[in-house]
Amino acid sequence: MKVTVRFFAMFREVFQARERDVVMAEGATIADLLESLCTSSKERDELFENGTLKPFLIILKNGRHIQHLEGLATVIENGDVISVFPAVAGG
Repeated sequence: MKVTVRFFAMFREVFQARERDVVMAEGATIADLLESLCTSSKERDELFENGTLKPFLIILKNGRHIQHLEGLATVIENGDVISVFPAVAGG
């Protein structure tokens, strides 16, 4: 199956793309997808800390935050759009 991953803000530089189409096996999860995207230690270090997703990241599946789904265990489906954002801060 094919999913589209969209990168925002600093992640565009880290992954050197605004958008990337990725082919994954049926039944793959957000965790599987993120692992497959990390082809270098730099990319992995930007997403993960001690084997878990960094808390400041916002990952959306078709516009819904994965926290409101099954988190990293959220199953992805053909045609899904996954968006990767850093948390927004302001004041």
